[in-house]
Amino acid sequence: MKFLFSLIIFLSSFFAFTQTTTIAGTYILKLESSNAVIVDTLTLHADETFTFHEYDRHDGGIPPERDKYGKGKWKFENNIVYFYANESDITKTHTLNFNNSEARFIIKSPRDKSNKVIPTSIQFYKSDIFWIVKRKLIKE
Repeated sequence: MKFLFSLIIFLSSFFAFTQTTTIAGTYILKLESSNAVIVDTLTLHADETFTFHEYDRHDGGIPPERDKYGKGKWKFENNIVYFYANESDITKTHTLNFNNSEARFIIKSPRDKSNKVIPTSIQFYKSDIFWIVKRKLIKE
């Protein structure tokens, strides 16, 4: 009985760790036009913390260049990534508050045997940061 209990604990922690390491990584969205560049970089760390950076440059914009930062913790359940920020995560530099932010984790199904390419990505569908909703970041 003790062996069975130990095996169950080991397998559940193994699958939880594997799931986290699959999701962990750097996700990027790069939008360019003749007069603007936006680069969003989201890094999900294996310890379930995250950092976010947006670089924004618009010719003729005021200011012409901006950097926005955020950080906090994330949790993964049922193909949804939930983001959390404590008061200590919101600083003079890290001003973006990711509380109430949720994103879908998108990956090609192992059952899909077609040649269709579906890049691993994260797409925000809910956030108090209005401009991040609907943005899809592709895993590097």
